Amino acid sequence: MSRDVISRGETVAREPGVNNEIVRQRIRTAIEQTLSSKGLRQISEPRDAEFLVEYHVAVRRHDVTVQRVYPGGYPGLVCGPYGCWESWGWGPPEVSYGNIRFREGTVVFDFVKQSTKRLAYRAIGQKPVHRDTFNQDEISEFVHHILGKLKTNG
Repeated sequence: MSRDVISRGETVAREPGVNNEIVRQRIRTAIEQTLSSKGLRQISEPRDAEFLVEYHVAVRRHDVTVQRVYPGGYPGLVCGPYGCWESWGWGPPEVSYGNIRFREGTVVFDFVKQSTKRLAYRAIGQKPVHRDTFNQDEISEFVHHILGKLKTNG
């Protein structure tokens, strides 16, 4: 089962790219493969399952204003869209401001214990998104990475 959730109160725009059945099916396939490799198997009747697995997926578009400092002729701190570092420069320092736009994909996996109806495990993964579609290998690698810490008794 899947529900897409975007928290309220944030200035984000919902991206339609992940809101299609092809991407959802690829995510479901990746979940099944990853859980199968951990000794868990899917059953056809949800009420007979020990755990229910639910996922939420969203892509958010962010607009961020950053300060960029270009150093003068002495060691200084240089900040840009990818972080800050120490560097040498020439001449007087220059400060500028600019908007950076980027998209971030988030996937949340919830494992609910059927008998208690309580959350047993939650995994959250985030990754920069550079395009609207993803192949099965990319999604499988991402899901495997997110669920990598899930431990089973089997």
